[in-house]
Amino acid sequence: MPDRFWRDQVIQSGLNHDVDLAVAEQHAILAKDPNNATAYFALGTLSYFRGLAEQAIQQFEKSIELDPQNPAPHLSLGRIFAVRNDYERAWKHARAAEALGARDLVVLLEKYPRKS
Repeated sequence: MPDRFWRDQVIQSGLNHDVDLAVAEQHAILAKDPNNATAYFALGTLSYFRGLAEQAIQQFEKSIELDPQNPAPHLSLGRIFAVRNDYERAWKHARAAEALGARDLVVLLEKYPRKS
């Protein structure tokens, strides 16, 4: 029981507070620069960390729209879709990231192919 107290009441509370601060920072950046692709990428990462996958997907897509040369949001989207067993979309983003110089997701998807 004491372990659960520390995890639930102390550690998780501290993590939530830090994430809340990071989200607020990104929103402040977007208030000054609504076309900041990096802030949208950061928000996507934070949203996914919070378990808000749909919101993360939207933020990663916005990041791609604003900076189509950055492979990072493609990698993140590809990983989300792979976890969801949506391999068509995972491969789409893996190939997009690869075209931008990041092969990480292609290697991962090839190493662990989908089982039929």
